[in-house]
Amino acid sequence: MTQEPKSDPKTQEAGEAQTKEVANTDESLKEVVIPEVIEDEPKTVPLTRAEKNAAEKAAEHRERMVRTAIACFFGMITGGVSFILIGDTTTPLGESRSILGFLLLLAGIVFQKHMFILLKIDYTKLGGKDWFYQAFMTFAFWFISWTILLTL
Repeated sequence: MTQEPKSDPKTQEAGEAQTKEVANTDESLKEVVIPEVIEDEPKTVPLTRAEKNAAEKAAEHRERMVRTAIACFFGMITGGVSFILIGDTTTPLGESRSILGFLLLLAGIVFQKHMFILLKIDYTKLGGKDWFYQAFMTFAFWFISWTILLTL
């Protein structure tokens, strides 16, 4: 004679392991423990733009504005330093001073990372697109400021 499996409703509600009674061939009952499946820690999913609250949006906007201001500042500084160091626009292209302006521009782009560290801005979350934007803004302000200074 076989018996139907039984389960204790109290242990199910409490979230503990369930026990079932199963008939054996020699008619002795055997207890089988079925462990409860425990889920891993819930994974955090990044919020979409619609789910972010106003404070988070304002903080991100402020950080982007600071990064843009840093790029503009370094562009103007490197443009001014390029004008001071090179100065003479009649320098032939074969001389070593002609490449100095571009090297100063590259230095201005690279030193932005150090400025981010000083201002405690997390630069590790910046992707290639963000660094391209930083480099372009630095280049634009370098070019404009150096050109204006050369025309004075």
